[in-house]
Amino acid sequence: MGKFWTDQEVLDEINNGRWWYHKITLRPGIVTPGITLLESVWNMSRQSREYIQYSGKRVLDLASFDGMWAFEAEQRGASLVVATDCMQPLYSNFEFCKNILQSKVLPLYNISPYKLWEGLQVLLMDDFTEPLPFPHQIRRNQFDVVQHLGLLYHLRDPMWTLSQCRSVIKPGGHLLLETACILDTNQSIMVYNGAPGQMNRIYKDDTTWWLPSVLCIEEMLKSTLFEVIPESVRTIPSGKINNYDAGRISLVARAIPGSAIDHNCLAELLRIFRNPGIIPDYL
Repeated sequence: MGKFWTDQEVLDEINNGRWWYHKITLRPGIVTPGITLLESVWNMSRQSREYIQYSGKRVLDLASFDGMWAFEAEQRGASLVVATDCMQPLYSNFEFCKNILQSKVLPLYNISPYKLWEGLQVLLMDDFTEPLPFPHQIRRNQFDVVQHLGLLYHLRDPMWTLSQCRSVIKPGGHLLLETACILDTNQSIMVYNGAPGQMNRIYKDDTTWWLPSVLCIEEMLKSTLFEVIPESVRTIPSGKINNYDAGRISLVARAIPGSAIDHNCLAELLRIFRNPGIIPDYL
């Protein structure tokens, strides 16, 4: 048994010099401060999330920060939730919330979004208690749902992480994606934010690398064996930024098997040196 925290102790700890990104309800009337400006974006993702069944599912949450999305997946009935990040200093807030919520979410705060298949092997492999039909096959316990929220535009190599997501999602599973985007074009483009120290073409933020258009996002997903569920798409405009109508988009994409696409296209997707994370025998 861990320490019992009184409501006042919880409030004192929340406000004891901690910086909070997420708003997490820890007890009735007790919520971590979080960034109010992002609430509309979070609620948009919750609307898209309604197209996913969580009960009894295995869920992977990327860039978990304080853990809001991981805890919510657990509260929606997921059988296993794994929270990943590669920013270890963020773990303190997560651990505090986990303890107060008495959560069973598994934290792995040393996993890069570029190395999901490699870093999560212990969770993806089964125990080999049953004989495999073919000696070269590897049975895998892939995830039913991967949550990829507020991350894509912060990555130098966004398609790489989408390939990695696909490698750990079982066919028919779902990707919940939310990112900054361009809303006012029917072109498939992705705008580069600029060189380090000069990143201001889109946002004055050295952690932002790209601003993709909606069509570009859809085509990147298609190129990594996902199909967008059109009814799940939600967008929020955020205004004109350097002549781009910027905003946010959330959607759910379904993982499709390789057999669902043209054979010639599939051959290109399976070139590992171009598409890191694609594992041929899961298709």
